[in-house]
Amino acid sequence: MIRNLLPQIINKQQSIITSINRINIKPTTIRLFCTNNQNNQNNNNNNTDNDSEINKKILLARKKKNKNSNIKKFLSGEDKELKNIIDENRNKNLSFTPQQQQQQQQQQQQQQQQQQQQQQQQQQQQLQNKIKNETNTKPKMDIQDTKDILGYAGQEEIAHGIFINRDLSKSDKRLTIVTASENKESEAKTLANFLKLEYLPLQQVLKLPNELFTYQSVLFVQPKGVTLHDFEACSPPTSSSSSSRGVGNRNVRKMMNEVLLDYTEGSIAHRTEFGKNKRSPIIRSTSLSKNVHPKTILDVTGGLGKDAWILASFGSNVTIIERNPVLVYLIESALSKALLNPDTAQIAKRITLIHKDSIEYLVESLKNLKDDNAPPPPQVIFMDPMYQPKKNEKSLSKKDIRAIRKLVGGDRDSTTLFALSRRFASNRVVWKRPKGTLPFNPDIEYKSSDTCFYVYLKDKITKNT
Repeated sequence: MIRNLLPQIINKQQSIITSINRINIKPTTIRLFCTNNQNNQNNNNNNTDNDSEINKKILLARKKKNKNSNIKKFLSGEDKELKNIIDENRNKNLSFTPQQQQQQQQQQQQQQQQQQQQQQQQQQQQLQNKIKNETNTKPKMDIQDTKDILGYAGQEEIAHGIFINRDLSKSDKRLTIVTASENKESEAKTLANFLKLEYLPLQQVLKLPNELFTYQSVLFVQPKGVTLHDFEACSPPTSSSSSSRGVGNRNVRKMMNEVLLDYTEGSIAHRTEFGKNKRSPIIRSTSLSKNVHPKTILDVTGGLGKDAWILASFGSNVTIIERNPVLVYLIESALSKALLNPDTAQIAKRITLIHKDSIEYLVESLKNLKDDNAPPPPQVIFMDPMYQPKKNEKSLSKKDIRAIRKLVGGDRDSTTLFALSRRFASNRVVWKRPKGTLPFNPDIEYKSSDTCFYVYLKDKITKNT
C-alpha cells in the first residue's frame, strides 16, 4: 500500500524540495564523485559538467532521503497530513461489496451469540456456585450432628450469662417446605402462609435437582391430615428403567418417616385407654409418692407432646413449652381433634400449650416468683432434650424422632435448661436421657430398654446449694 501512495507523497513534498536552499558542497565531497580521469586544473569545461552531474546525483539522493524520512514520519504518526491522505485512500480500498458486508454482519452476529452464550454459562456457573456456597454454609441438621448449630448464631442475652436465639422460635423457610396431594393445594397454601413457609407442588418437591433443593423437612397436606416427613435420595436408575422413561421424569428424592400426630388413634390412644402406662418409667419418675401424681407438671421440651399426653392422662395439669412453630401447629391440631372426641376430651383440657423458648420462659418465671399474683411454680419439671445417636449406633431411631431431628436439630444448651429447672421446680426435676449417658449425680434412676429417667429432688437440691 505504501508503494502505491509514494506518488502522492512525492507530489506533496514537491514544494518542499523546490524550496530547499542550495547545498554548499565541500571539495572533498565533490572529489568523491569524480572519476580518476578528471582533472580540475587542465579542463574547466569538464569540471563544470562534472559539477552539474554531481549536483544532480546529490539532489536525487536528497529526494530519496526525504521520501524515506516522510515514510518514517507517517509510520511513527508524526506527519498528520500524510496520515489523513493514507486513511482516506485506505477507506476507499476497504469498501465492501454487499456480499462481503453480509458476510461480515453474519460473522459479527455469530461472535455476539458466542459472547452471549459464554455470559449465560458464566451466570449459570455463578448461580450454581452461589447455591453450593449457601448450602455449605447453611446449617444442615444431619443425623450425626451433636449440637444445634442454629442455636449459637445471633444470640441475645436475656439474663446475666444466659443467651437465647429468638430466630429459633420462628419458621425457617430454608429448611422446611409445604406441599400437598391432589385437591389439597389450597389448604396447603393457606398452611404455608400461616407458618410463613414456601409452598411447592409435589412434583417439584420430588424432582427438583439437589442444587436447587436444600430443604430438610416437608409438611404434606393429604386427605388423612397433615404429616411431617424428611427426605431420602432415590436409588440410581437401572439400565432398563432409564431406557423406559427419561431422566427428567425420574424422582430425585422421596419422602420418608411419615409422622401423623393423633392422640385419639394409634398406639398412644391404645396405651391410654387400657392403662398400660401405669408402671412405665415416666409415670414412676414423676410421681410424688406411690400412686400420688403431681397436680402441675411443666414440660420444657414439648416435641410432639406425647410425654405430656401420657402425664395428663393420669390427672396432672401439664403445660407444654415448645419453640418450633411447626411442632406447635402439629400439637395444636392434635389437641383440637382430641377435644372433639368424648374419650379424650378430658385429657386434652388438662394440657396447655405455650409457643415460647423454654429458657426465656424459665427466666421470666423466676423473676416473677416475688410477685404475689404470680402462679405457684410447678411441682415437677420434665425435660427430654433432643439428643443425637452415637456414630457407631447400629439401630435406627424411631421415625418420628428422625423426622423431628431434621426439623429442630440437636441438643441445645440442655445444661442451662437443667440449671434453671432445678431452681424453679418445687418438688423435683426429671431428666429423660438416652441409656449410657453420664448423669449429674441423680437421686433416683428409672430405666427402660433404651432410656433413663434421672430424678433430682428439690429438698436435696436446696441442701446441696
